[in-house]
Amino acid sequence: MKLLKNEKFLFFVGGVVATVLGKTFLKSKAAHKLAVQGVATGMKIQKDALEKIQNIKEEATDLYMDSVKETEA
Repeated sequence: MKLLKNEKFLFFVGGVVATVLGKTFLKSKAAHKLAVQGVATGMKIQKDALEKIQNIKEEATDLYMDSVKETEA
């Protein structure tokens, strides 16, 4: 009974239970599907960000070239 009132013991038991449940969940097909969807979403976000950065670089280059032409004229 004294152990059930010990906060450290309860945290330890909670950690063990969470570990067992987490391991079981990670082996499931649902967890795999969720992980694949998460990675795919991350890849799409990265692709979109790289495209936007490329567009910014191209626009900055165009502005620079225009300013160089104006300076030379």
